[in-house]
Amino acid sequence: MPARPAYFHRLADAIAVLEKLPSAWIDRQTLQCGASQGPGNTLICARQELVAALANLHASQSCGRELRRRQRLEDRLTQLLTAARSQHIRVVPDSRALELVSTRFARLPPGVELSPVRLTIEFYGTEDFLEKFGAVVFALQNDFEAVSRFLETEAP
Repeated sequence: MPARPAYFHRLADAIAVLEKLPSAWIDRQTLQCGASQGPGNTLICARQELVAALANLHASQSCGRELRRRQRLEDRLTQLLTAARSQHIRVVPDSRALELVSTRFARLPPGVELSPVRLTIEFYGTEDFLEKFGAVVFALQNDFEAVSRFLETEAP
């Protein structure tokens, strides 16, 4: 399958910009496509010809299919984002989130005990479990080397 031009979804905007330009000619620096030899060894194209070519491309079936495909993809990604956001579980209130993500190995919360052979978490309800379990996960992320040294050097 041939590659689809990535600019199809921006053709209408490009046409509108080109139509507003005061010059009758578009130089290579302004737009690097559809150029021909111009005065002074420059590459130029007539603005109206370029606008017409882009308008024809924008009206083509392949452009229409690509625009519809992109819209379906965008709609699907929006649906997935909405679904993903709805799956998030609040572990702690926002006011304590920074404290949780900053948990260090040396400051595990009360009720969390780590030994070289056992992890014990005492909790009271779902929220307390999520908070303490999250603290262990963030302590591992923040102090992995310290946790690893503790587990390896203290092992029986």
